[in-house]
Amino acid sequence: MSRLIAAAGLAALLAAAAGAGTVEGEWSSKLAVASTAERVISSWPDLARSAARNMMAKYGKPDEVGEDALVWYGNGPWKKSIVHRRAWPHYSYMKDKDYLENTIGYAVPNDKLEDLTRFDKKLDVDQASAELSSRSDSEAMNYLALNLADEIVKGKRTVDEAREFAKKSARLMAAGKSSPYLNGFQFDVHNDASFNPWSRR
Repeated sequence: MSRLIAAAGLAALLAAAAGAGTVEGEWSSKLAVASTAERVISSWPDLARSAARNMMAKYGKPDEVGEDALVWYGNGPWKKSIVHRRAWPHYSYMKDKDYLENTIGYAVPNDKLEDLTRFDKKLDVDQASAELSSRSDSEAMNYLALNLADEIVKGKRTVDEAREFAKKSARLMAAGKSSPYLNGFQFDVHNDASFNPWSRR
């Protein structure tokens, strides 16, 4: 089964590389990156490899390929996405494996840093670059963490309220149910490098 999945993932990348509008030379470059990425993740743990193939199927070839990570820039709603070879096990409100890291452009005020750390240690704040990242096992859980982080920053929820909501949402997801907080952003996201997020504060 794993070989079939690998073939399907690579086939999707090859189809994207050969799509309309691809100039001569670009196709071979995309093919090389896709082939390299598949080679690299072939030795990764099953969950990490699955996360990488899901991202490649959804967003195409990664922009950077390393032995321990695949990186995409400006993919869909994200400023940056990384699939890591190694996970961060944690036990905040559920046991999972944090292979996927998603980043958005977001300025976190100094007085909210401690609150975000208390809420979820999987969140990473880079004030120099005005970026906020979440690392979990899926995009859905990263959407959830970032949506709640925004509500904490804006004073819409306390840390305890956000953590309780996260627990309930995780249980809903495990039961096959959904929520807008799991499917997209509930606030405006600006990932353009020319945008100054600090001007909103």
